[in-house]
Order: sequence, then C-alpha cells, then structure tokens
Amino acid sequence: KVFSITSHLPHLIAYNLVKSAQDFEKILKFGLIKYSAGGLRDFSRIAASNEIMWRDIFFNNDNIIKAINLFTKNLNSFKKIIQNKNNKKLLSRLANSKKVRTQIVQLKQDVSKPDFGRE
Repeated sequence: KVFSITSHLPHLIAYNLVKSAQDFEKILKFGLIKYSAGGLRDFSRIAASNEIMWRDIFFNNDNIIKAINLFTKNLNSFKKIIQNKNNKKLLSRLANSKKVRTQIVQLKQDVSKPDFGRE
C-alpha cells in the first residue's frame, strides 16, 4: 500500500507525463521536447526506468489501482479549482505541497543539492 503511493504512482505519472508530452507534440506538430524545462526533464529521468521491471510492479501491486483512483480524484479537483479560478483553494493546495517537500528534506530523504547522476 505504501509503495503504491510513494513509488509506483510517481513512476506511473512520469511515464504518463512523457506520453502526454509526445502526444502534445503530435497535436501541435511542433517539437516541444527540445524545450523541456526542469520538470519534464526530471520526470523523463524517472520514466527512463526499466520497463520490464515496472510492468511487473504495475501488474502485481493491486493497490496501484486505488492509488490511480485517488490521484485522478485529486487531479480533477485541481482542474475544477483552476477552471473556477479559486485563488484561495489553489494557494492552499500549493502551500500544503510545499510543507510536504520541507518534511521530506527535514527527514533527510533528499539532499539539498542532488546531482541525479550527472557528476
């Protein structure tokens, strides 16, 4: 259950974001991948993981479906907040995410200057 949210869902999201970028390129008929900023770059690093291993993980962790459902619910909520231009709710969601990031760093689950294997 824990890994379905902390590891498996983030990988699935990374794979889907890269697929969405590819699809967006086709729709626009424009090579946007060459303009990848840090966000897409970091997601693409995760999406470059071994596809056989991730197929097996996705097929064997029954909790991934529950994680996807929860993610979809929250994504739709974000969509509604943005469509309605609900400033208060959006700022609250964004600030809450920042608190989680701070907690991850404080727990030393990340380092202040990761090199992601570039050194």
